[in-house]
Amino acid sequence: MNNEYFTADLIAVIETGIFKTEHLFGTQSDTLGVLTLNAGKTEGMFTGQEDLSLIFDKISFWKSHYELKQEGAVIASAAPRGGLRRVLIIIFEDELFALLPGKEMSRSWILKNSQDQIICEFKPIGTFKRGAMLKIFNQISISLLVFSYCLVIIKRQQ
Repeated sequence: MNNEYFTADLIAVIETGIFKTEHLFGTQSDTLGVLTLNAGKTEGMFTGQEDLSLIFDKISFWKSHYELKQEGAVIASAAPRGGLRRVLIIIFEDELFALLPGKEMSRSWILKNSQDQIICEFKPIGTFKRGAMLKIFNQISISLLVFSYCLVIIKRQQ
């Protein structure tokens, strides 16, 4: 499942821990992997099926620029865009994606491709519960899904 594209209607993410948190990605029938984020939530590691190992990192102390690495090579990057810098532009496999807040008064985030199609929606489980539900609308790589989820976690804390 390294960079294979897959479809699933819904992926649940269960979060545990306080300072160092673990996020378990799973469907009804399978576990996709575990994301471990350090206390500052600016770096982490995802371990998935078929020895998939991804490293998430903030590459600049002053700027909100992020990278996702696999086997030492950068496979995705993200940087903010816009006046309020709420929208993140992601480059993954030479394609542009936009990660933006959902509808008003919603705590959800939406990932769109360059054709303005919604790929995925990230919804928190509840106000006082930790974790999220990821609703998949189109095929998505597990690497892009994990990277986007990491960025959503960071944006929720800002």
